[in-house]
Amino acid sequence: MDLTNKVNSDYVLLTNSAIKSKDSDRVIEVNIGNIINPSPEIIRKAFLDTGNDILRKISEYKSIIIIGNLASKFGAAILPILAQIIGTEKKLEIVCVVFLPFGFEKEKLFRCGVSLSLLSGYIENIIVIDNDAVLRNSEEIPLEEHYNSINQVVSDIIIESLNKCFPLKFNLVTTSGNNILKIKDAFIDTMASLSEKVNLSQVQKYSLYLYQSSEKISIIKNVIESMNNLLPHAEQDINLALNRSGRTRCHILVKTDHKVISLYDPLNHLIPKDNVLDFEPEIAMDEGVKLDKIRDLESTLAFR
Repeated sequence: MDLTNKVNSDYVLLTNSAIKSKDSDRVIEVNIGNIINPSPEIIRKAFLDTGNDILRKISEYKSIIIIGNLASKFGAAILPILAQIIGTEKKLEIVCVVFLPFGFEKEKLFRCGVSLSLLSGYIENIIVIDNDAVLRNSEEIPLEEHYNSINQVVSDIIIESLNKCFPLKFNLVTTSGNNILKIKDAFIDTMASLSEKVNLSQVQKYSLYLYQSSEKISIIKNVIESMNNLLPHAEQDINLALNRSGRTRCHILVKTDHKVISLYDPLNHLIPKDNVLDFEPEIAMDEGVKLDKIRDLESTLAFR
């Protein structure tokens, strides 16, 4: 996504591969060397060498938006450390937008959950884009079109938030499919996705984003009233925006709590709290943290 042409902003791109760019000063490469398929531990070690470069590039700014992909090994490895490094600058206002894996990417869910748990310890304001919730409404579209749709969601929310303020604390986002023509149908699909992920009665605040400039005002009014009826005790934030592409879109962002993290960390309730799971950046650089005892999960969870 290219937000620099839409809002007054600049960027720094963190990557683990060499990228030829006209603005090479805006790219920081995490050099892993000639290692094929590096482990998260190796990625983290290499990333620590870039800490000073990152702090130098952000020193002139007051607000930082981190956009990262927890579905990738690179993103899951570095995002908690990045948040910890940037968090040392107390004067900065930091918002983090992260993408979660698809539900069928089973091998990524555990790594994502661990990283998300650590990330939430360093940054308060987190916006989670759930690929699986979006997929529910767009199962038949090509992968590239799906990613374009996700990028549009992030772009829409950032642009609208810059005009007012960013959502506070922990937020989960769902959105409508690409081939929906009526705003009412887009709203129904988006609410259906949301209700599968969170308990609606526990939603503290919601932000509704509606895009369809040609829709009748009476229909938009009915959609907003329906949202109020479904979440009667939640604080509301309504965003009606023009959509130059002509497409109908509905995004719902809800403020919730960190319990949603357990959806992506399958061992969240099984690991004792006094043990360290996967890594802690400041102590796991030389060797992995060892658990004293790992339970036999297969025998424990076997169906009889």
